[in-house]
Amino acid sequence: MFKLKRNDSLKDKFKKFWKKKVTKNKNRFSMKELLLFMLITLVLGFFVGGLVMYKFGMLGSNASLYEFAATYNEILDSYYEDVDADKLLQAGISGMVGYLGDPYTTYMNKDSADAFNEDVEGYYYGVGAEVKYDEKFEKVSIGKIFENSPAEKAGLKTDDILIKVNGEDIKGKTLAYIAEKVKGPDGTDVTLTILRDEKEKEIKITRGPVDTISVAGEVLERDDRKIGYLAISVFASNTAEQFKKELKKLEDEKIDSLIIDVRGNSGGYLTAVSEIINMFVKKDKVIYQLKTKEKLEKIKDDTDESRDYNIVILTNSGSASASELLTGAMKETYHATIVGTKTFGKGKVQKVYTLSNGAMVKYTHQEWLTPDGNYIDRKGIEPDIEIPYEYNEKVDNQLEKAIEVLLEK
Repeated sequence: MFKLKRNDSLKDKFKKFWKKKVTKNKNRFSMKELLLFMLITLVLGFFVGGLVMYKFGMLGSNASLYEFAATYNEILDSYYEDVDADKLLQAGISGMVGYLGDPYTTYMNKDSADAFNEDVEGYYYGVGAEVKYDEKFEKVSIGKIFENSPAEKAGLKTDDILIKVNGEDIKGKTLAYIAEKVKGPDGTDVTLTILRDEKEKEIKITRGPVDTISVAGEVLERDDRKIGYLAISVFASNTAEQFKKELKKLEDEKIDSLIIDVRGNSGGYLTAVSEIINMFVKKDKVIYQLKTKEKLEKIKDDTDESRDYNIVILTNSGSASASELLTGAMKETYHATIVGTKTFGKGKVQKVYTLSNGAMVKYTHQEWLTPDGNYIDRKGIEPDIEIPYEYNEKVDNQLEKAIEVLLEK
């Protein structure tokens, strides 16, 4: 409960003034005295009014927030065991998020938020080299080294045997543990002890930003035809740029059709998928619709870029969110053929709010619909040609079906 405090000195002055000027001389006030009286009244009014507004503002519109804070403090002060203040606050935020009942609205602590950002931002800070378990030597070795990465510049090579990270022996450690040790803040150094040509060597690498590769492409040659193939693993902030670069390579090879593979792609940035769709769809065509509390808005292609060759989109139950947005637009506006199995069914768009401690709340703020206005949330998108995936080390039956469809066009 809030309690108003008295300003005794001001009150005494007022009482003294009133006694002297009102009770002794009820009918006469000089201009100076009247102005002083009005000033004192105004000061008291602002003082009391301000406190009343503060009190009722806090206990009116924000009463629940006050109760939340009071409960938090009460538990910290009076619970019979020690309580971690940060974890208690996290639990409170998680409770608010859980109340919404939305599986896509979540609270992430700092570690989870960092991992999430690394996926969707399309880069991380490290050396730019993959680590793998080398069965031949029964040791951890260096796999792929990214182009123009700190690792490449420092002279690290594929198949170098990794022995230590910053002097710590990594024998028996998991690949995930080793990768986290190699990563670190931008501009910091890490020393890798490697074995090359049976000689031990230390390589000092200054960490920096490393692009995550989210698009892979190749040309598939069948029956004197060249079919382009592009697989997208996630729609990160740099995915559209990578996609455009890989697509140009394929078109320089004179492909006559294209397969876009979004199987297992759980989504990502709306801007990234929009940029990719705009590379194919004609200007002013609807690519998707966005629904908020207030309105339904049709989003149209606003670029002059477009294409007209045949396209197949490969999907499965792991194709979600931005992958489904791409699938819906390419199916309904570009008239691409969908091959595979039904998509996941996520028709909601999230925003993120980052807290001061690095934690994050990801919450739903929009719904999206296909260009024709179809709502796919919890429904998914049915393929034009359904073909369940059959595991085979040599043949991808869904990909082969996609090739077959394009060869028939």
